[in-house]
Amino acid sequence: MKTKQTLPAMIALAAIMAVAFSPMALAVDANGNIATTTDVAGVSADANISTSVAAERPVVTEVRPQVQFDGTTSGWAVIAGQAHEAKIAIDGKAIRNDNGVWKVKSNAEISAADHHATLELKGKAINGKIKLHGTGTLDSGESFRIILRGHYTPVFDEQGTFVMAFTAAKIHSTQNGINIPLIQSGLVNVEAVNPSTDDYEKFVDEFTVK
Repeated sequence: MKTKQTLPAMIALAAIMAVAFSPMALAVDANGNIATTTDVAGVSADANISTSVAAERPVVTEVRPQVQFDGTTSGWAVIAGQAHEAKIAIDGKAIRNDNGVWKVKSNAEISAADHHATLELKGKAINGKIKLHGTGTLDSGESFRIILRGHYTPVFDEQGTFVMAFTAAKIHSTQNGINIPLIQSGLVNVEAVNPSTDDYEKFVDEFTVK
């Protein structure tokens, strides 16, 4: 009989000790119900814990210097040993890369003798030298590739105006392999895409003729 009474008493004692040494504290509400709250390092589990998340740093997009240009070169196309009038009208933009090279992309209209074509030119410009290339189809249906190499230099006392000369240029027929040499020169207008920047000044400052 004593053993039966001792066992419940030991269980009750263990429960009391567990409550006493537990981080759980007992609370009695107005209705006599027991509620538990956890107190860890003085912070209640029922407390609103706010966590501050560091604001993400804005992504900085590098804006590279950019200029736009348009102009026309005129001269000659040598076809079958004879010179025919030829013109190249260009209209495009140039963006400065980290290495100082200006990446050029332009629309172009080409006329040589009685042939015409519209195409896109790509290339680069640096230190007064320019190289462009592109492929297209003449209005006669003949496919060709054009390569334009030359120089450009600013006109004295005329801001934004450059002389451009393609001194090593040709049209190459991809069908019959015939090359048509081009002799071209003309004026090109250059200005910053965004007038509020100093992009044009950078274009001129980096310009040196070698």
